[in-house]
Amino acid sequence: MKLKHILIIPLFFFTTLFSTPAFSAEFEHVFGTGIGLPYGGLGVNYELGVCDYFAPVIGLGIIPDNVGWNAGARLYYPGREAKLRARLTALYGTNAVIEREYSSEDYDAETGLSGGIGINWRFARHWAFDADLFVVDQDIPNGYKEEGSDVKISLGCSFRW
Repeated sequence: MKLKHILIIPLFFFTTLFSTPAFSAEFEHVFGTGIGLPYGGLGVNYELGVCDYFAPVIGLGIIPDNVGWNAGARLYYPGREAKLRARLTALYGTNAVIEREYSSEDYDAETGLSGGIGINWRFARHWAFDADLFVVDQDIPNGYKEEGSDVKISLGCSFRW
C-alpha cells in the first residue's frame, strides 16, 4: 500500500466523523495554562471541543532539562453548558521526569500513556478552573529513578471561545 493511500484513509475517516450530526455543533476552542499533565510540565494546552462531550487535546511545556508534550482526548459529562463538568482524559506523551540514580543533575523524560479523572469548573462565561488526577504507565530504564509517584495531579486555568 502506497503512502498516499495510507494518508487518505485517516483523512476520509476524520472528514466523515466531523460531518455527522453528532459533531455538527459549533467547535469550542479552549486554551489552557497550568502545571502537570496535559501541559507537559509547566506549560500550555489546546483543546478542540468537537461536540458537547468529546475534545482532542495537545499540550506543550517545560520540564527539567527538556520540553514535555502530550496528545490525547477528553470525554466530558454533562455537556458544554454545565458550570461543573466531570471529565475522563487519556494521553500519550511526557508523563514523568526521571533522574539518574547517582546524579541529582541528570534528568530525562519518560514517555508513555496516562489516564485521568477530573473536573472542569466554569466560574465565568469564558474562564474555567481545571483539576485532574492522573495515573501514569511507566517503564523506567535501569539506572534511573522516578521523581514522584505513579499518581500525578494537574491544575490549570483555561479560556474558551
